[in-house]
Amino acid sequence: MAEMQIDPDLAKRLFFEGATVVILNMPEGTEFGIDYNTWHVGPRFRGVKMIPPGIHFFHYSSVNRCNTKETGPRTGFFLSLHQRDLRVLHWNSSNEEVDLTPASEEDIEIMRSNLQEMDKFLGPYPYESLKKWISLTNFISEPVMKKLQPESGQICAFSEVLPVLAGKHTKDRAEQNLPRYDTECKSYAEGLARLPKMKLKAGTEIRFTEMPKQMYPDGATPEEITRHSMDLSYALETVINKQCSSQPQDVLAELQFAFICFLIGNVYDAFEHWKKLLNVLCRSENAIGKHRVLYTNLISVLYHQLNEIPADFFVDIVSQDNFLTSTLQVFFSYACSTTVDRTLRKKAEKFKAHLTKKFKWDFETEPDDCAPVVVELPEGLLLD
Repeated sequence: MAEMQIDPDLAKRLFFEGATVVILNMPEGTEFGIDYNTWHVGPRFRGVKMIPPGIHFFHYSSVNRCNTKETGPRTGFFLSLHQRDLRVLHWNSSNEEVDLTPASEEDIEIMRSNLQEMDKFLGPYPYESLKKWISLTNFISEPVMKKLQPESGQICAFSEVLPVLAGKHTKDRAEQNLPRYDTECKSYAEGLARLPKMKLKAGTEIRFTEMPKQMYPDGATPEEITRHSMDLSYALETVINKQCSSQPQDVLAELQFAFICFLIGNVYDAFEHWKKLLNVLCRSENAIGKHRVLYTNLISVLYHQLNEIPADFFVDIVSQDNFLTSTLQVFFSYACSTTVDRTLRKKAEKFKAHLTKKFKWDFETEPDDCAPVVVELPEGLLLD
């Protein structure tokens, strides 16, 4: 890790007040990072010191021993660190991952007594990026972090999957109505059909809040079903009630958690969940009037998130199917209404102007999927 220039008095104070994460035996060349920063570790690396208290995301990619330019998929884990906290972790060479098993109190105390000798092997936390990190994670509390992270603690860019049922032998495949391996495959679709059904390995999935499949309450009339399908406020309240503390701000915490897992952890499923959460938030007209603080904070969260995504990302992924522009267009049509709280309305109008200027997004033209359908009548057909 590169050394960071810092005032000596501040460094001394941070050394004693900040948290320290020791990671022993991590191989040289491993791509390692904390929060928004990534390095390739050297032979002297033993961890990170002077970490400010709060939620932090550690991530790493193992290196190919034969070709040090090749790295494996990124894996990460969240830690909630307190003032003067000390965590001692080890590199598991068999699994090529950080072992998150907590060290014993005895081992921690021994390490604490040797921290000054260990100092030269610890990289300082890069404080120049702290403000950015806080802006991306300020709603994520320790309870929310523990609720969302996988039971294993490890967040992997590529999920580990297992077959739902055994399928090694012809008999197994016959019982599942799957084609034999030794028969000719005539099409791509047939090839896919030959693959066994897979499921995530237990304990490895991020435990995101399950989005409601039914957007309206039981017993709703056809008119109510239509209304709840257009205004997703009922669905949003369902999501809020499933949150860690049943508080609206936990939805923002989950939105930030998903964004970090996607942007830094490279987890595409987290991006899909981020889209689902954002869609429900932006299409809940009644909730915007009810949860003024939630939506004022949502604008701040989105402002910082969208500023961190590279411009070409919007073209390749984020703007796919015009998702962001169409979703935000609906949000602005609600939030910029004269019936909305003045403070929230002004903030929404300012945010809309910012996005229009920065990304050249058009929020005024009616989306294609909302435009009226023009039906051409056959020639000669007359209407009374």
